Amino acid sequence: MKQFKQAHTQLIVKGLTHPPQSLRPIISFSALNPSGNIDYAILLLLQHSTPSTIFLFNTVIRGFARAQRPDSLSGSLLVFDRMAEINLSPNNFTFTFLFHGCSNCVAFDLGRQFHAMVVKNSFDMDVFVRNSVIQFYSVCGKLDDARWVFEESNELDVVSWNSMINGYIRNGDISEALQLFSKMPQRSNVSWNSILSGLVKFGCLDDMYKVFMEMPQRNLVSWAVIISGYAQNGRPREALTLFRKMLLSNQEPNSAVLVSVLSACSQLGALDHGNWVYSYIQKNGIMIDSILCAALIDMYAKCGNVNLAMQVFCSSKERNVSSYTATISGLAMNGHGEEALLLFEGMKSEGISPDSISFVAVLCACSHMGCVEKGFDYFISMFDDYGIRPELDHYACMVDLLGRAGLLDEAEKFIASMPFAPDNVIWGALLGACRVHGNIEMGQRVGNLLMGSDQNHDGRYVVLANMYAEYMEGVNAEEVRETMRRRKVKRVPGCSMIELGGLVHEFLAGDRSHEKTDEIYLVWGEIVEEIKKFGYNVETRAVGFDVEEEEKEALIGYHSEKLALAFGLYCTKPGSTIRIVKNIRICNDCHFAIKLVSKVFNRKISIRDRKRYHHFDKGCCSCIDYW
Repeated sequence: MKQFKQAHTQLIVKGLTHPPQSLRPIISFSALNPSGNIDYAILLLLQHSTPSTIFLFNTVIRGFARAQRPDSLSGSLLVFDRMAEINLSPNNFTFTFLFHGCSNCVAFDLGRQFHAMVVKNSFDMDVFVRNSVIQFYSVCGKLDDARWVFEESNELDVVSWNSMINGYIRNGDISEALQLFSKMPQRSNVSWNSILSGLVKFGCLDDMYKVFMEMPQRNLVSWAVIISGYAQNGRPREALTLFRKMLLSNQEPNSAVLVSVLSACSQLGALDHGNWVYSYIQKNGIMIDSILCAALIDMYAKCGNVNLAMQVFCSSKERNVSSYTATISGLAMNGHGEEALLLFEGMKSEGISPDSISFVAVLCACSHMGCVEKGFDYFISMFDDYGIRPELDHYACMVDLLGRAGLLDEAEKFIASMPFAPDNVIWGALLGACRVHGNIEMGQRVGNLLMGSDQNHDGRYVVLANMYAEYMEGVNAEEVRETMRRRKVKRVPGCSMIELGGLVHEFLAGDRSHEKTDEIYLVWGEIVEEIKKFGYNVETRAVGFDVEEEEKEALIGYHSEKLALAFGLYCTKPGSTIRIVKNIRICNDCHFAIKLVSKVFNRKISIRDRKRYHHFDKGCCSCIDYW
């Protein structure tokens, strides 16, 4: 813009006039170029407008519509009013850009008035205007109005159909979107990819896959959408399967696809798959931008390999807040809290300002370490030093920090001091702390609150019932379980995954579906006999009182991570590291048992549960029994 103004100054200094021929490129650059200045454009327009310059007025209105500033719509109206003052009639493009501006601001009343003008001046016959009207009503949630414009149109093009279908998708009416899509006479790549993206947004994965398979031709965008759809909706296996199919179809992935694939590897803890993706990136010379770099760091951290995560971070040519945050979070979840805090300070010293997500990562590090004072220092500095207002995630971290440290009264007072209502995540963190520290009275209050506000979340019932059971409140524990049964709340089963030889094996508690079941149970039995020599006894306090002691031991003794561990010990070479991913929090019994296994069998064992990574080695855990 500076260079542009210098050139414009030369026109003025040399005394050249500004006829439309010279104003056209000047206003176009100022209004539409990413480096331009819309305010400069409107000054020029209002100073030099003549009745013959409808293009210039439309250009500035279009610029305001694209700028999406808070005052964009008022700027467009200023230009539109100026047109009326000089008796310059709007054309179809004028209204197209005005409806775009109204859509951005969801200005329904104003857009309705423009629609009346369109009809009055017969511009509603223009396909571009009609499509912008459909889009406008859809964005405002007025689907009946949008459909009326659509149905009354004598001429519909592919944009008309796409606008109407996207309107249904935007407003969550997937069935109507699919029904209209099935009637569409001609479908462009945009049509196919739009319906795919909409199905992803609302988690309609079965419908998404059906549409994907019906596509006459799949391009890079469609592959990216479906792979990210499965990865984002907790279906990482399908994401990796589709990625392999994509490669077999000779379609080369881009950075967006690889980010989704790395996310799938992270969810599964599939280190071998993740290594292959990194090798693919290096072999094919794919540029590692900040997003891909953060995804690689996140993958290695969530697969439990901090060294490789740090290698990627250290080798990145341009470190930004995303790569720093991914590394800080990875260090924290793997038990390297002090290194995480040092890296956070290093980021600030390099002049990189932390964002909201960075503070979530550093507060989690403080929580895992039990650093209450440091945690509050960082929490206060968010707004004082960086102007970042704490959100629910940050408050949840602070409640977790106080709860883990056993400061339950302080945690409850902190919740009461929040500037907005706490959500179920915050209350859930406090309930978990009540169970760990045995505060039955507070746990009962919080648990009853959660069973009322979060009735379908199985974890709330389980934590409360187990707390009662552990502290000999058997009647209360059974009442909670009965409430759970009455409300038909299904408990999410414990599931553990282990990757061996490029394959991810999945185990449930008491699972007997694996082809190596007999060997797995035999190995675990032998393991138990060995670790009993070092003080292991099955902890059965959290199991219901209506179950015999022998049955309790069976229920606890074959948790999913124990079966995955037995399989890992059976199938891997002595001395190699075993990596397991579990979907829920590891229980006390499993944690103690696996510490002993690491000591007795001289193995490094890494288990990622819902909260963090546990790295077991020589009878100790990286969490220092603080999770």
